[in-house]
Amino acid sequence: MNWLADMRRSSRWPSRWPIRWKLAAVSAGLTFVILVAFGLAVGQYTTQQLRDNYEAETRTSAEDIAAQIAQVPNLTPGFGPPAQVFEVLEQANNPVSLTLFANQRSYARRGTPDFGIPSGVGVRIVGDYQVATVLVSQPSAVFDPSTAGFVQYGRNVDRLDQSVGRVWISVLAGTLGATLLAAMAGVVLSRRAMRPVSTLTSAAREIARTRDPSVTLSEPVADDEVAELTRTFNGMLHELSLARSERERSLARQREFIADASHELRTPLTSVLANLELLDDALEGSASREMEKESVESALRSSQRMRRLVADLQILARADSGRTSTFRACDLSEVAANAVEELLPLAEQHKIVITCECRAPVQGDPDDLHRVVINLVDNAVRHTPAGTVISVCVTPGDGIVKLSVSDNGPGIPEEVRAQIFDRFVRNAGPGDRSSAKGSGLGLAIVQAIAIEHGGTASVGDSPEGGALFAVELPMADSDVKEIVSEPLGRF
Repeated sequence: MNWLADMRRSSRWPSRWPIRWKLAAVSAGLTFVILVAFGLAVGQYTTQQLRDNYEAETRTSAEDIAAQIAQVPNLTPGFGPPAQVFEVLEQANNPVSLTLFANQRSYARRGTPDFGIPSGVGVRIVGDYQVATVLVSQPSAVFDPSTAGFVQYGRNVDRLDQSVGRVWISVLAGTLGATLLAAMAGVVLSRRAMRPVSTLTSAAREIARTRDPSVTLSEPVADDEVAELTRTFNGMLHELSLARSERERSLARQREFIADASHELRTPLTSVLANLELLDDALEGSASREMEKESVESALRSSQRMRRLVADLQILARADSGRTSTFRACDLSEVAANAVEELLPLAEQHKIVITCECRAPVQGDPDDLHRVVINLVDNAVRHTPAGTVISVCVTPGDGIVKLSVSDNGPGIPEEVRAQIFDRFVRNAGPGDRSSAKGSGLGLAIVQAIAIEHGGTASVGDSPEGGALFAVELPMADSDVKEIVSEPLGRF
């Protein structure tokens, strides 16, 4: 059954050809079929004409010889023919013989094969010869068998076969040559016909690469199907360009709204927080106002959470709009140490270990980098059980500075990692200790800040079996020793 499968596969192979090759193959195939039919007809007709002409020439030559013999006098029965008969036989270009009726004897030219005793006039094939047999008779009013005989004139059929062979070779060569020319012409014509389609393909490929539909193709001069396809393609590109422009304007309005809303919300939130803090201080130490104090503290926590959310939204809005902060030389090791020191009171049930053995100069916004460390460590605290060891390490080398935050917790499932840096994605795994699941913007902000600083953010497995978050930033060329004021160490 393997041969059947091979035949089926071979019957499908032309489908993988380009269209211009298919058109050329169809053109050549049709030309070949037509030429084969025409060549067969022409070859048969020409061959038959050659055979008829050859036979007519053989018969004519035999009749001429018979007429010459008939003019010889004294063709007496019972005796051999006169010498003039032998002269006629010897002068013939091809084998010829004379058979007399009277004595049933044959007289032949030298080298003539035995054509046998003829039984009648006509043309027949004897061995390698085409033999024409004609009747010889003395001129008289009444036919006299005693003075008559048969002349058999033979011509070798090799010349005829060679002529027929040349005819068929010419037909075959003409058929193959015309088929090849048809295939070449089909390739040229199909290439010219498919050129507008190739232009459309190139334009579509360029649009797919650049994602920019603002391209207009020149329409062909001819008003045919290709021109209609080009007009349709241009219309589609125009609509896509309009849709893209509208979408970009809509996204720009959304970014502006988020940025403006974040900015506008910060002022009233700051005022609310300030008033709540003053009210909390005023209620301090008053037992009768314990319930009011708890309400104020709850409102204060909610306001602080809103302030963090607004700050997060402002960072993301700034990243979406392409605006950047003012960068300056700073030490990522110092930034990480300060951030970990800030988080230590809030992570009493975890052990945070920071390793910053040398300076790590980068160009960036210290506040944003501080937020990166805070978000990564806070994410580890939130999603690991109590007693988990969280390691923070800053390592410079090979033109980059790498910040890694790892733990020995339950880790991050493989199916979640592809979306872990997306916005509003929360990783509430079995080790999640947070009663409030958070906004889901912490890791998205980490990635946005990393990209804004020309770096990357990634997630993987830590050597201890938990999660590992790594941020890589370009190392700064400037010396940052002057801006490092606090000693580095371990916490």
